[in-house]
Amino acid sequence: MSDTDILPALERALRLWQRGLNVFPVPPPRPGVPKNTPGDGKTPILTWGPLQTERVTDANLRDWFRTEQNIAIVMGAVSGVVAIDADSTEGMQWVTRHLPYTPWQTKTARAYHLFYRHPGERVGNKVQLNTGDGKLPIDVRGDGGYVIGPGSRHASGHVYTEAGDWSVPRKSLPVFSLSWLPVERPTPARAQMSTARTFGPSDPVERARKYLAAIPRPEIGAGSDAATLYAACRIVRGFDLSEADATTLLWEWAGGRSGWTFGWVAQKVQHAIRYGTEPIGALR
Repeated sequence: MSDTDILPALERALRLWQRGLNVFPVPPPRPGVPKNTPGDGKTPILTWGPLQTERVTDANLRDWFRTEQNIAIVMGAVSGVVAIDADSTEGMQWVTRHLPYTPWQTKTARAYHLFYRHPGERVGNKVQLNTGDGKLPIDVRGDGGYVIGPGSRHASGHVYTEAGDWSVPRKSLPVFSLSWLPVERPTPARAQMSTARTFGPSDPVERARKYLAAIPRPEIGAGSDAATLYAACRIVRGFDLSEADATTLLWEWAGGRSGWTFGWVAQKVQHAIRYGTEPIGALR
């Protein structure tokens, strides 16, 4: 653990902000709090959607970090960075073999966050890359995503720590390229299904759309977080839709209103893929 990692949260937040990164507070973990709930160490209370385009201020940070908090770093164009979240030893081995070295790193509870310079065009978020070695717990956090920053505490008790060399300026980081990532090809069974798609009543996308139309749209302040995550689990897992199809349907259903952001809805789909327990294909 470096000296930086044990600084008060405000000082750590200011150091990251001075490097050009947008940051915001996340409540530290509390015992017994379930995943995807404020208090799990990763889920914010703050509505952070506007921070995907608007720079936070010194005054914001001094208000938010008056008490000890975990720190979230907004990814994408507003911060000028993209992060690779390798969440296992196997994932980190794949990343080391296929991606260039970057000096900005955070040691996480399982492996590393690796930061690259944003390429200037939108970079979507991806969960569990389907590599030539099969699916691995490697996520891409780009526009509409965030990662937990150094000095924060994981629910396991692990403290996220700086690794590599954060004294290197952001402009010297390797520029992220989607060409580094494997092209995800459908399995033969999936390819056959895709070819036969008619988007008629029997198509899983249309059936999933009808399923959503039959349930009330969630309202902010009335359990929207849990309701949207539940719906995402039903769509992306129960109907076994692709991440892109599921995100589009969830946005059609819940989005397009004041206070809703596409990035937030997309994040719920990613959480459903990663943490959901709905049996895959149970509703197809």
